[in-house]
Amino acid sequence: MRFAITFIFAAAFLLSPTIVRAKEPDFLENRHVVILSVYKDFADARADAEKIAKASRVPFSMEGRVYEKRRGLIYPDNFADEIFRGQYVSRRYHKTVLKDGGEERQYLSVERSDGYDGFKNGFYIVVAGIHADSASAQADAMRFAAWAPTAYAKKTRIYMGCMH
Repeated sequence: MRFAITFIFAAAFLLSPTIVRAKEPDFLENRHVVILSVYKDFADARADAEKIAKASRVPFSMEGRVYEKRRGLIYPDNFADEIFRGQYVSRRYHKTVLKDGGEERQYLSVERSDGYDGFKNGFYIVVAGIHADSASAQADAMRFAAWAPTAYAKKTRIYMGCMH
């Protein structure tokens, strides 16, 4: 009987979700988001992003996302990756492969502010980049100052683990 109780206690302790979670790595990482402008309205943010993209020759991309009046900025319901369908997933990387299929490039995008830890909710932000260190983020913000005088870098924590 004592063996059975010891076994049950040990199994419960070793298989406890709390213990398992404690061993999982933390996939939240510090990043610095380069913000060129902030808007309440998506159309205004997109128009500004496209204007800055044209002037700076840094391409603009929605990375397959669309704007719907009722749901805001999301991946469409028929998006190729079914996990993202109908959801907003915030930008996590500085570069992407654009439609031309070439190499990865820096790009401008419109993001939802509530997609980032520590950002005020309810805004659409024009993002020029996401950097691992403050110095490169500050340099990137200064690079865009001619077209976006209010450009700045803001520190956040972004989930960098697998999304699938």
